[in-house]
Amino acid sequence: MHGFIDSFKPFIIRYKSEVLLLGIAFLIGSISLLLFLQQKSGEKIQPIVTEKQETRTPLPKQTITVDISGAVKHPFVYTFNFPARIIDAIQKAGGLTEEADEAFVKRSINYARIINDQEKIYIPFLSDTSNGYIVENKRVIDYTQPNTLSQQLTENALININAASLIELDQLPGIGKVQSEAIFNNRPYTSLDDLVKNNILKQSVFDKIKNQISVY
Repeated sequence: MHGFIDSFKPFIIRYKSEVLLLGIAFLIGSISLLLFLQQKSGEKIQPIVTEKQETRTPLPKQTITVDISGAVKHPFVYTFNFPARIIDAIQKAGGLTEEADEAFVKRSINYARIINDQEKIYIPFLSDTSNGYIVENKRVIDYTQPNTLSQQLTENALININAASLIELDQLPGIGKVQSEAIFNNRPYTSLDDLVKNNILKQSVFDKIKNQISVY
C-alpha cells in the first residue's frame, strides 16, 4: 500500500501547486454542495392552494295546497309545486265526471289560470246549472274590436259570487283584494247571507254590495 502511495510522490512534488489548487476547489465545491443540500432540506413544502368553488344550496320548491271538489272523479285537497294551473288540479283529481257540465266548464273556467295557495276550486254538475244553482255570467262579443272578446257584463246583470272571477269580485264597492279572495276561496254559497254568517264580510261591507250580487 505504501509502495502505491510512494509512486504518486514524484507527481505530487512536480505538480504541487496544481494539486493544492485542485484540492481547494474540491473542498469549496464539497462545502457548497453541503450547504445547498441543507438549504433544500430546510425549505417548507408549500401546499397547493386551489380556488374554492362556491357552492349554492338550491332553494326549496314552493308548494301550494288546493281544495278541488264538485264534478271531478277524486275530489280532495292536493299539493302542487308552484306555479300550477287549473288544468293540473283537474287532472290530479282524475278529470271531469260524466255528471259535470262540461260545456259550462269550458266556457267559464280558464284551464290555463295559475292557482293560488289555499284556493277552492268547484267544478259544477249538470244539476247545478240546470236548476239555476250556478249560472253563467252573460257576456257579449264586441265586434267593434276584431279578434277580442269583451267580458263586460250586460246592463243590470248581478255578479254571481259562485262563478265570478277575482277581478270581477274586486270591482265591487268596498271590496279589496283580501275580501275578494275570501269570497272566492269559500265558495260555493247557498245564500247571500252566508257572507256574513261565515264571517267572510262585515255587515257594513255586505250592505254596500248586496244589491249587486247573487248566488245564481
